[in-house]
Amino acid sequence: MAEDQAGPDLSQGLSLAELPDGGKLVGHVGDEQVLLTRQGSDAFAVGAHCTHYHGPLVDGLIVDGAVRCPWHHACFDLRTGEAVRAPAFSPLDTWTVEQRDGKLFVREKRARPSAKPRAASGGPNRIVIVGGGAAGFAAAEMLRRQQYGGEIVVLSSDDAPPVDRPSLSKDYLAGSAPEEWVPLSPPSFYSDNSIDLRLRSAVRRSCGAVGRTRGRGKHRRQGLSRPLQARRTHARCRFDLPRPAKPGSRGAHGTRRGAVRDFV
Repeated sequence: MAEDQAGPDLSQGLSLAELPDGGKLVGHVGDEQVLLTRQGSDAFAVGAHCTHYHGPLVDGLIVDGAVRCPWHHACFDLRTGEAVRAPAFSPLDTWTVEQRDGKLFVREKRARPSAKPRAASGGPNRIVIVGGGAAGFAAAEMLRRQQYGGEIVVLSSDDAPPVDRPSLSKDYLAGSAPEEWVPLSPPSFYSDNSIDLRLRSAVRRSCGAVGRTRGRGKHRRQGLSRPLQARRTHARCRFDLPRPAKPGSRGAHGTRRGAVRDFV
């Protein structure tokens, strides 16, 4: 049997006894591998591999209605296939599951839902993301996916848009991956989603609601309606900053919330 048809043909039915509550297995529907899981009285059928690096989801954990990839911990909603946690951004395919005569039958593949119209912002009018790496990209992408309608500004000290650093540092430099694998998204993603990506912009200091950025040799003041720090693999919305030392004191006293300072 071909590799892409490993496991049982799920369209022909699988006995409930072969898939106990909490169980999961990989079968196929046509030429596609499918992960079938059972959670109580519900059963879900989704693509068998993570959309990030093709990790085997059958080896991952299922928690709160979502499956987590064992390789880099991307997380997918079992009902919708949505990628709800980076580093994956693309959804899994999903199939309908029918329960009949003590068996589970995986039927037709569901159409992926179309993007919802962007809603009027009920929160801050602007979110400024400090950091143009994978975490900054993930934050901006999720904000738009959740229909945030305000302005999004991404400040990056890099010369290029966000890239997949493992692909760049391992596969591409080794000559085993094409250049188009390196960017996390095509350039049109930012204009299509009204994301203001500002390259070569190093944040020097920000206090309160106003910050200062430097880009292309110029300084500008940047209003921070809601700052979001995304310098590493996870984004954070609030920050600790030592309070300025009082005259004659030995150092900083306590911390102040909601400010960013000295990023470079």
